[in-house]
Amino acid sequence: MATIRERKRRDGTVAYAVIYTAEGRQTSDTLPDLKSAQRYRDMVNALGGIKAREAAGFGKPKRAEPVGMTLGEWLNRYIDSRTGVTKATLYDYRSYLRNDIAPTIGLIPLSQLSRDDIGSWVQGLVSKGTVEKPVAGKTIANKHGFLSAALNAAVIAEKIAGNPAAGTRLPATERPDMVFLSEEEFAAIREEIPAYWRPLAQFLVASGARFGEVSALKPSDVNRKTNIVRIRRAWKRTYETGGYELGPPKTKKSRRDLNIDAFVLDMLDYSGEWLFTNSGRGGRNRGGPVRVSSFRANVWRPAVKRAGIDPAPRVHDLRHTCASWLIAAGRPLPSIQEHLGHESIEVTVGVYGHLDRSSGEAVAAALAKALR
Repeated sequence: MATIRERKRRDGTVAYAVIYTAEGRQTSDTLPDLKSAQRYRDMVNALGGIKAREAAGFGKPKRAEPVGMTLGEWLNRYIDSRTGVTKATLYDYRSYLRNDIAPTIGLIPLSQLSRDDIGSWVQGLVSKGTVEKPVAGKTIANKHGFLSAALNAAVIAEKIAGNPAAGTRLPATERPDMVFLSEEEFAAIREEIPAYWRPLAQFLVASGARFGEVSALKPSDVNRKTNIVRIRRAWKRTYETGGYELGPPKTKKSRRDLNIDAFVLDMLDYSGEWLFTNSGRGGRNRGGPVRVSSFRANVWRPAVKRAGIDPAPRVHDLRHTCASWLIAAGRPLPSIQEHLGHESIEVTVGVYGHLDRSSGEAVAAALAKALR
């Protein structure tokens, strides 16, 4: 482990030597102030003497210049400056920094961070997984996206000349297998759901909305004259406390007005504070908003099991089922984008485009006509 030793110069000033072992030999680098020495000591302990010396821009170990701002210090500053993001997002950022960046490349001086450092870091994320349970590509993309955005901010602030994370090749992102229920399969599950919860299950399919959006609806969000439901808020998990808080929907386009058939809306109970509430057996949480974890464990999974549906759909697959039914009915992808609240049509095409074969069929028909 590297240590710091105070040294007095001949002129009476104080310098600080960071003493460590590199390639089997004890060596030291002298820095002009304690803060720089502490930074360099931490770099040596985290990266090893040779790598730390290279990262700090030192030549042969002797007198050195102060170590500049590290990547970890810049990321802390970047996170603290974020506005307009949710508490959950900030929690994710700090988690990325604490668990994935600080222990590996966080102590590298910002000005010395290289593309090779970023590439090695990404490979390190991949190596955390196993053959049976690999790290999801989307997870790696999220962490890299945060790092790249912070480095872009460093470029704008003229801390670095360019973004070393730009253009990094990432592992292919794999989505969890989506389950698109047929009408018969959903009907089989619905029959196994207790009567109290059936309106919620049907509303999830009809609206295609996220569970956090649906559970945040109030009776006043439903216009019974026009049969329009306003999506303006969503429940979001607060990881610091493990509870929930109300906030805006996921994206700007998620704030939307949905046309829902009166057949679905007539089944709902408008007497409580929330449109969908806990049944509250025994009085506990009765009348409170429904939580997806409770609905999943106590209602959805038992009903799916009794219905014998395989592969078993998740609650979120009701949103995918909504999209697949709309595509089967011939609705164009832009209208499906609007209904689901996707930020862009590219998202809708990327997720559900493979289900819409109308364009492919039109191409086949055109070619066949020419051949004839």
